[in-house]
Amino acid sequence: MELMDFLTGIGGFLIAAITIYLTVRHFMTSKTISYIERMNTGEMAQIRAEIDHWMSSDKTDAEKCEIAERDKQLSAKLMMWINIFTEIGISYKQRIIRRKLTRELFYPMVPNYWRDLLFYINHKRGKGNAIGYYFEYLAHEVRKMEGKNKSNLFKRYAYMKEKDGQ
Repeated sequence: MELMDFLTGIGGFLIAAITIYLTVRHFMTSKTISYIERMNTGEMAQIRAEIDHWMSSDKTDAEKCEIAERDKQLSAKLMMWINIFTEIGISYKQRIIRRKLTRELFYPMVPNYWRDLLFYINHKRGKGNAIGYYFEYLAHEVRKMEGKNKSNLFKRYAYMKEKDGQ
């Protein structure tokens, strides 16, 4: 009877461990997906469009910074956009979200926005604002995927690209 009790205890422990593992994995996946959902809201799409328009203007980087300093709404939207990437970066570093899925979902968006907004982030840092450090971390982590085609998602993109003759 002692052997049976022991085996039942081990079985119960294994079921509990598997349940905990699957629950944590589900939470991490849901949290990762929630960032994409958040970035696809109407408000964020509008903010992204305004930031893209501001970045693509024929103004110099210094002139763009001056415009953002004068336009408090634009400045707030830039900070909101930078902060969402910072939030994702913190979650990534702390392993609150799934790392591989994050790299897949946010490539090439994160490295591109990091590169395109670096002048503004440096401008704000020069004024004493400690911003964008986790955004920078995330951009470097996501960029590690470039050219590696490690994931099924990247393999599908590469296959579709070849199929389309691009």
